Amino acid sequence: MAALPRAIRIGCQGWSYADWVGPMYDADTKPERFLRAYAREFSTVEIDSTFYGTPPLERVARWCATVPDDFTFALKVPREITHERHLRASEREAAAFFASAAAFGAKLEGVLVQLGPDFAPDEFEALRAFVDLLPARDMRIALEVRDARWFEPAMLPRFRDVLGSRGIALALSDGIFVPLEVMLAEIAEPTADFLYLRWLGARDAVQRYDAVQIDRHARVARWATAIKHAPPRVGRASGYVNNHYSGHSPATVRELLAALDVPHVQPTRIEQISLF
Repeated sequence: MAALPRAIRIGCQGWSYADWVGPMYDADTKPERFLRAYAREFSTVEIDSTFYGTPPLERVARWCATVPDDFTFALKVPREITHERHLRASEREAAAFFASAAAFGAKLEGVLVQLGPDFAPDEFEALRAFVDLLPARDMRIALEVRDARWFEPAMLPRFRDVLGSRGIALALSDGIFVPLEVMLAEIAEPTADFLYLRWLGARDAVQRYDAVQIDRHARVARWATAIKHAPPRVGRASGYVNNHYSGHSPATVRELLAALDVPHVQPTRIEQISLF
């Protein structure tokens, strides 16, 4: 029988969607209350806003005070480091970001280094040098590449070795960049003792986020099977769903949790009653 990782946390990429009022949030929920409402149901979230800049400590404190003690946040490394500098000459920026990340304490699920589609294997040495800067043994860190050439036989072993030497996970995603079969196969050969998973879809696939518009049942089943057969050394799996994957990421999170046989309770929502 397949054995699941001991800890599985699956959530959404972001929580601040007005489209979720009604389908996800009570009708009278104000934007400043979205995170609190989100944390009533889900135990983790991937913050997209850190991609645009390192959060100040007062914002970190406010986020942490809003959620239950066992809630966790995953953070994206700022785009200045990953997309603008291509990991080069970013020691000061990285130090500032990871100091902010450390302020989350036990509420830090992990950190994602999301590289752009134009970060190619010929930049391997820049990646290697950046990995040496990471506090990989102090926090869970995952790295995502979007150029499929990283997974070619001539490149993949070297790439895996660099990540594995520091216990960094290769982030695995379901999107337009790398074939699904390649991603699923990587679950069997993890570079860390945890998995970092992302369900992305395509950015132009949906235009509203209030309901499922793309049936992902078959793909969800394939992911669940692969996760259930992860090697024994994998003790934790963190995953995050983008609205563009199916149209409404909370529904997909629920579907994934059910496919993984992870108990989940959807809270009762208060519907606003019309006076007319």
